[in-house]
Amino acid sequence: MKLIIGASGGVGQGLLAAWEQGERIATYHQHHPSEPAGQSLLRWLPCNVLQPGWADDLLDAVGPDLPETIVLCTGILHDAEHQPEKSITRFDRDWFARSVATNTQPFGELAATVTTRARRDQAVTLAVISAKVGSISDNKLGGWYSYRASKAALNMLVRTTAIEWRHRLPQSTLLTLHPGTTDSRLSAPFQKRLPEGQLHSPDYTGQRLAQLIDNAQPKDSGAFLSWDGSLLPW
Repeated sequence: MKLIIGASGGVGQGLLAAWEQGERIATYHQHHPSEPAGQSLLRWLPCNVLQPGWADDLLDAVGPDLPETIVLCTGILHDAEHQPEKSITRFDRDWFARSVATNTQPFGELAATVTTRARRDQAVTLAVISAKVGSISDNKLGGWYSYRASKAALNMLVRTTAIEWRHRLPQSTLLTLHPGTTDSRLSAPFQKRLPEGQLHSPDYTGQRLAQLIDNAQPKDSGAFLSWDGSLLPW
């Protein structure tokens, strides 16, 4: 069974398309997506990762068995009132807090719940969608303060949890994934400035990420991987 959290977004939709066979549970936040014909093994569940206790509530709704693959796809870069900050003079404490609450905290809550529920001999793959701009050593352009910081914090949470899992859940795997620039609501305001060939369809992104997740092994736990399989610097 595969659980895709935030499956109504671009990356989540791509993963659903890549994993069209087998039992899948997908989550949405506000609007229940339409279900294509022939998708009897796909079940949609509502989920708001900003609600206290959401991870426990979701896994209770999934059922008694912990999915062998869990992917967290939720995130925020902008909204109607906020764009990525080009200067530190644009720093806004409320927007920063919202960025962390959306991009960072849900993984910590999900990882804590999975760690508590998983058996030591169980093989669970937990992957989270991060971003290359969360890399501190790769940051050459600056800007995008809240998004960069929230993703850098997310990367640290994954890396630190992976160290714990080596001893506590040695058969399980944690991955941090950079999806590249995917044609979605998140990237829409920034697509015009992209060089040709750097904007990927959700289906293409989903296929590449699904391959990485399916092929991951415990020795890969804690890795920060790009969509093309390359290892990214922290």
